Amino acid sequence: MIGRESGLAFERNDDIRGLRRILEANGGGVALFDFDRDGRLDVFLTNGCRLPLKLDDRRSPSELFRNLGGMQFQAVAGLAALAQFGYATGCAVGDYDADGFDDLYVAALGPDTLWRNQGDGTFADVTAPAGTHAPQWGSSAAFADINGDGHLDLYVVNYLAESDESPKLCPNPGSPDGYMQCPPAMFDGADDVLFLSDGAGHFVDATDSAGIAGLRGKGLGVVISDFDGDGRPEIFVANDGEANFLFVPLSADRASSDPGSPPKLKFRDQALSSGVGLNESGYAQANMGIAAGDYDANGTLDLFITTFFGDTNTLYSNRGGLVFEDVTRNAKLAATTRNKLGFGTAFLDADNDGWLDLIVANGHVDDRTWMAHGEPYRMRPQIYRNAGDGTFADVSDWSGDYFRREWLGRGVATGDLDRDGKIDAVVSHQLAPSVGLKNETPTDHAALVLCLVGVASNRNGYGTRVTVLDEETPEAGTSAVRELIGGGSFQSASAPEIHIGLGTIRRAAIRIRWPSGKVETHADLVPGVWTAVEGGGLRRQCDFSESHSTQTLR
Repeated sequence: MIGRESGLAFERNDDIRGLRRILEANGGGVALFDFDRDGRLDVFLTNGCRLPLKLDDRRSPSELFRNLGGMQFQAVAGLAALAQFGYATGCAVGDYDADGFDDLYVAALGPDTLWRNQGDGTFADVTAPAGTHAPQWGSSAAFADINGDGHLDLYVVNYLAESDESPKLCPNPGSPDGYMQCPPAMFDGADDVLFLSDGAGHFVDATDSAGIAGLRGKGLGVVISDFDGDGRPEIFVANDGEANFLFVPLSADRASSDPGSPPKLKFRDQALSSGVGLNESGYAQANMGIAAGDYDANGTLDLFITTFFGDTNTLYSNRGGLVFEDVTRNAKLAATTRNKLGFGTAFLDADNDGWLDLIVANGHVDDRTWMAHGEPYRMRPQIYRNAGDGTFADVSDWSGDYFRREWLGRGVATGDLDRDGKIDAVVSHQLAPSVGLKNETPTDHAALVLCLVGVASNRNGYGTRVTVLDEETPEAGTSAVRELIGGGSFQSASAPEIHIGLGTIRRAAIRIRWPSGKVETHADLVPGVWTAVEGGGLRRQCDFSESHSTQTLR
């Protein structure tokens, strides 16, 4: 575990003080991105504050940690003028103005904030001039080029309609403090918000015109990806106690748009007919986090959703044509998840064998240990190894001290923090410090890390798909398909780069399909960090060491 001793010293303030307000339960998120473009991933963690909300309360700001190398970090939010106060929750990363520096969107209880990276190590609050005002209780958010015009758009998931001034309380005389948390079913949901970029650094609120307003799904997670491969991304939203959403684009009509505005876009929700609205038993689950990735190596992105205690997390296998199947039990993910309450999650190839594994942060939303049949409050996180045959094995007990301890886990973000070719993670907690997880998995397998620079496509390359072939045995066919997705996990943003475990491949050829439709092939690649410029070739940033640790993920 990497924490205070490395400079990554952060513990979130959720103002948990006995009332068991639902506002206290969701905690915060984490973002990994290279804000200063020095080649190393930095860490941003959202913070809360005392309630009721006072925007001038500056006692517990969110924090930005600069990666100094060697798993050492420096808190620099003050130096970077990233003055994020209030009750912040989720975050998203994207270069919305295409200036080469990743910007940051922070969701919150109350007004969200768009922070523009000014390229000199500092940030500026551009929420008002950019037109991204969103006053609801925001949870997760995602940047992606939703209408295919080459500019990053923004989708913001909102949760419940609740007041911090007079929150709803649920007395229970049996509880040690006289209360228990009110269930989400007692609250109205809040509409999500869709902001479309005009290509000039401003956004247009397209929620109503796109057909998203009025649904109020109580959303907590979001992923944006081209699930059916037709060149147009879909939006998947995980809802708490309500059927999930799968927004499928119907059109992007520029002819009907005002001059200088983004093309008008219409969606229909077809989660139910696609098989991802409800689980296989026909129930709407209390869904939280989302992992998206091609776990079964069939060329389509699948979905893994974390849910509430007493229920199983759900794995939806993408069968193509926007048809999904709940394969949780067949994948051996049911029994080990029923006694957990999951939040942040991600697919990651921890051992670089070419198969996507899973990491899950767990922890209850309410301390119910006092009840006759009490449920655990703090819980162990989990990591699952992909067996390569459609099943997963829970290997948490053998994966280091972190996975043998109990936490209130919330946000999870992944990325190669120390540039050793093995993907690491950062996890945010409640009532405990956040931690970094350095991956020290013993393996002889190496990896490619691709940093994307879109030209005709959006600058980050969100929506780019990469296929890796073995140059030495091309007849073996595809060994890995990876996509840079928008969103994912819970209230968090993993590094905006593509990490590909190569397995036994020593030299690889890759085929890159950019969102613009441009396809490029590059050959004779050795493990390392590479920058891929759309239409401009590849440039190697650094090589990975040939030596590999004999320790585990800890």
